[in-house]
Amino acid sequence: MTGRPAPTVAEVSEALLAVHRDTDGATKERITFRSWTPHSERKQRQRLFVESTLDGTPRYVAKVPLDEQDGMVQREWQILSGLRGLDTLRPRAVRRLGRGFVMTYVAAVDFPDRMAAASPAAWPELLGDALELAATVHRSAPASTSVTAIDVAAAYLPDLDRLPGSALAGLDGAAVGPAHGDLGPWNLRVDGRGRISLIDWEDYQPTGLPALDVLNVVHTAALIAHPDYRERGFGWLFEQVFHGTGAFRLAVDQALDRYARLTGADSAAIMRLTPLFCHWMIRRIRNQGRPADHLFFRPFAEHYEAETPEWRVDSRV
Repeated sequence: MTGRPAPTVAEVSEALLAVHRDTDGATKERITFRSWTPHSERKQRQRLFVESTLDGTPRYVAKVPLDEQDGMVQREWQILSGLRGLDTLRPRAVRRLGRGFVMTYVAAVDFPDRMAAASPAAWPELLGDALELAATVHRSAPASTSVTAIDVAAAYLPDLDRLPGSALAGLDGAAVGPAHGDLGPWNLRVDGRGRISLIDWEDYQPTGLPALDVLNVVHTAALIAHPDYRERGFGWLFEQVFHGTGAFRLAVDQALDRYARLTGADSAAIMRLTPLFCHWMIRRIRNQGRPADHLFFRPFAEHYEAETPEWRVDSRV
């Protein structure tokens, strides 16, 4: 027995038009639509997005799963509907739409594009703003004292006991609390005033490991700051992150210091979770039916486990 097919672009557009009629009293002539299905190596959980624009200003976005077995979009609806007390720039849940939902539009300039176009002198503020947004999420509820970081890490990685000791060393005393769960630069948007929004909340955990969000921002931003990693390799990129003295490393030090002042976290303790972060990302990506061997996560984990570098804060911070 087959299930109901996913809505077409025309059907989703009609549903968005109904939202506009109810909330804006807008007529069809004032509204335009744009649709896309993100290009990805992902073999599961593909989604259709339809954006509506009212009088030239983007207003709503519909997110609809194309895979009938994909329950994560519905989970994101539930998460966004329950985040009313979280004071961040983010999408607001508007209306259910079959297995998907409609949310408010947020600024469309991708953080990687903004960072790549900015001068290195602007990186400390950009990365600092991103980690301040992360801190807002992480402080949205009291840190948990009823479970340990090792307990939470086992939910991220069921085979935790098979990881090298260096991957587990940083868990001792690690903070447990709200975590976005996919806080890579690709899920950050920057508006014309420089304010950063956070999208894609389907992996949010009220009891997670906030440090993994921080590492996602820092390590992935290294790819943007050092595009020549493609020729020099991931081992060279690892050196720039952990032992570099240039503009990116200074920006990371200043951003981590800003995060630490907001949360009380220790930068060195966060960076010690690098191998755990990498192993978790490998598992997460493979569970989505995508290859992970061509990405930086395994080389970073291997370099860290071979060296166990001590994170030293730049003296200029």
